[in-house]
Amino acid sequence: MAASRPELTRQNVPRATRLGVLAILGPISAFSVMNSIVKLSRVTALAFAFYRLWMGVVIMLVVLPLTGRRLTLSTLRKAAPGGVLFGASLCFFFSAIKLTSVADVLIVAALQPALTLLVARPMFGERVTSHEIVWTAVSLVGVVLVILGSSGTPAWSLKGDLLAVGALLAWTVYWLVSKRTRQTLPALDYMTAVTVIAAPVVTPVALGSGESFAIRWQDWLWLLLFVAGAQGGHSILAWSHAQVDVTISTLLILAEPVISAVAALLILGEPLPALSIAGGLVTVLAVGMVIRRATRSAKEETVPPEVASA
Repeated sequence: MAASRPELTRQNVPRATRLGVLAILGPISAFSVMNSIVKLSRVTALAFAFYRLWMGVVIMLVVLPLTGRRLTLSTLRKAAPGGVLFGASLCFFFSAIKLTSVADVLIVAALQPALTLLVARPMFGERVTSHEIVWTAVSLVGVVLVILGSSGTPAWSLKGDLLAVGALLAWTVYWLVSKRTRQTLPALDYMTAVTVIAAPVVTPVALGSGESFAIRWQDWLWLLLFVAGAQGGHSILAWSHAQVDVTISTLLILAEPVISAVAALLILGEPLPALSIAGGLVTVLAVGMVIRRATRSAKEETVPPEVASA
């Protein structure tokens, strides 16, 4: 009698599928380009977050029924923590960008992988090896070099830096909460609920800020482009949680500052110093080493149930 097929365990299941890696790097690349859109727009920070979220709500409430599904109270309850954190992270991030240097904001954001490594094992039972720790540290060095090389002499603000810390904490917890919630919710349902919840969370903050909501017709075009890319990108990122360990996915996000520097050169004409180029190469090397190991399996890759049933 032929030997039965051994069960795949946590030790021999690939820590990241190749499709999952692409589902993260694709949106991150798009977000990096869209950072330049925020700069091109003259809309204030919280007004930008307000418009972006409510436009996202309209898009998601149109797209979800087209897939034959509907938004339920159960889905909203499960996604509520993620929605609140998502809205908070947008408020913190856009406000920080307006008050302090982009370099400071991105350096603080680059601490996310370190925070994630601390909780990946107790929250998800993920293996955290010395390989990930070493290459995460190397990638952080590369990101810092990219940012410092591109920073020039921007204005500094303690309040802005504190807001950047708030953005880091909100986004990191959102990423971890989303990983867990996605175990019971489809990606599109989850992202629809997150957007529907985040918009009312941001609204009183934006309206009470005293910031101007004035907007030029050109800015409507920038917002439409931004929202289309952001909603699609975040939906794909939500889908990727089932494909990639959180310790790997959070490291891949470090590609954003590197790609942002290149996009700023091409779109805004911002210089890309030699130090930034060197840092980008270091980061690409580190991320590549982690991806190479993470996508290996013992003999075969498993097909996630949601992919097999698609």
